Amino acid sequence: MLDRLVGKSEEERELSTSRYIKAIPLRAYEDIDVIKAEVRAGNIVICNVSPLAKHNIEDVKRGINELNEYAQLIEGDIARLGEERVIVTPKNIRIWRSQD
Repeated sequence: MLDRLVGKSEEERELSTSRYIKAIPLRAYEDIDVIKAEVRAGNIVICNVSPLAKHNIEDVKRGINELNEYAQLIEGDIARLGEERVIVTPKNIRIWRSQD
């Protein structure tokens, strides 16, 4: 409200909001909702899938597919970081991929 009174633009308000890079382990399929909420809030999430993979590889596959669809829906990005990690970014943040 105060921002509106002093004339800050929407862009200035967005830039003043803190964004984080968060590491979130995927321990259960339900953690997908936590990851999506963090990305929706503008944070970058690095997700370690190995805790869930030890118990249920099918849930890992389902979860990664859901995160992939979510990243496309919000115009974000998603990529694998090695065998155990995935990174998910919000809109306007792209993951650089080498052209090897």
